[in-house]
Amino acid sequence: MSRSFHKIAFGGIALAAVAIATVSGGNYLLSTATAGDTSQSRAAVVTPLANHDPEVREALLALFSGSATRYAAQEELVQRCMKKRGFTYVQNPSSATDVAPTLGEDPYGLTVEQARRTGYRSAENAGDSPGEVDRSGISKLSEEERKRWGEAFFGRDDAPEIKADLPGGGRAGTTSEGCMAEAREKLYGSLSDYVKFTYLAANLPIRARRQASSDADMTRVDSAWSSCMASKGHPNLKNPDTARSSSMDSHRRLGIGSDEARDQEISLAVADAECEKTTDYAAQRIRIEDRHYENMLKKYATEVADAKKMNASALLRAKEALGAQ
Repeated sequence: MSRSFHKIAFGGIALAAVAIATVSGGNYLLSTATAGDTSQSRAAVVTPLANHDPEVREALLALFSGSATRYAAQEELVQRCMKKRGFTYVQNPSSATDVAPTLGEDPYGLTVEQARRTGYRSAENAGDSPGEVDRSGISKLSEEERKRWGEAFFGRDDAPEIKADLPGGGRAGTTSEGCMAEAREKLYGSLSDYVKFTYLAANLPIRARRQASSDADMTRVDSAWSSCMASKGHPNLKNPDTARSSSMDSHRRLGIGSDEARDQEISLAVADAECEKTTDYAAQRIRIEDRHYENMLKKYATEVADAKKMNASALLRAKEALGAQ
């Protein structure tokens, strides 16, 4: 397995936040879950799974319970560790509320009124993501200082790797050295468990939605919506997700926020909403997705329970760490 850490580079040194290696095998899609990252502003303001079965929603959100506090404590512990090693580390801000990075706003379910008023908010979503902030001033360090800073934070490039077998197949790993590893070990006890259960929490919802997308019932629902859209002059769209993607493409092509792109967006969004209403799309898709969410939760019930137990213990340690500030 090759190590491929997700780092934002300033002068060759990665800054931000997560160091878990890529997965080999299996169907896992994310190599990190930045549950405390406040750059995910939309994730912080929407209500995940707002119209889904309350029990399903509660069970999935429980996978991320305490994430904001745990992330804040991790940042605090990293800062202390870096200070002991003689380096500056400025903490990344933490969200005021728990963030579930792979549970967001459903890409469907607009009402006709919402579509006419705001469309998909494509201009807002099509712009470039904010760049990572060099809070710790890494870019101002000499090449040798950047190298030493990176080793203090992430560990040596040839540091032993902590590996874990993942539920559903595949393996993942993270460095065993550096202040990030030390902070996580203090919070979670076992880096292997941290890797395993962080992947589980982040990817279980994604895998459920992927399976739902190929469900025969979903194919039928998508087909009805697609036929309706074609009759309104919008052919070759598989589902509302693709309509939203098409709208963002228009903004990028015609100019983000331009009148022409905006007019196309509103026209497409209204047609989408009308077809969703005609086909009862949202209600049917929610039922299908909830079925697959439930199946995944049952399939990995033991691992889900272990993940919640790990996070609950880490939350207690996190509160202790933050209380000692």
